[in-house]
Amino acid sequence: MTSGGGFTLRPDEAKSGGTQLSTAADALGQIGQTLSSALQAEGACWGDDESGKEFAKDYEPGAQGAVDAFTSLVEGLRGLKDQVDKAVAGFENTEETFTKDLSVKDA
Repeated sequence: MTSGGGFTLRPDEAKSGGTQLSTAADALGQIGQTLSSALQAEGACWGDDESGKEFAKDYEPGAQGAVDAFTSLVEGLRGLKDQVDKAVAGFENTEETFTKDLSVKDA
């Protein structure tokens, strides 16, 4: 923030942050896929008897919730990266427009 109530944006740093968000999303997406594959590979290893059914009642929704959480996190990070990119582009376009306007007025 500047003392005049505005803000300062360093486009290169913001773009770098966006790239880091994308990298994190890729890594978390891979972890989520690994988790999902491992859970599917194990299958219903607790059996179909009463104790197995009781275990599955809580385990299956929890396991699916964990996989869904990774998906949501990845989508959120990708969405945030897109918003950072849009903010930087908007800032750069506005700055370019004002610079051109000032150049014309000074001429």
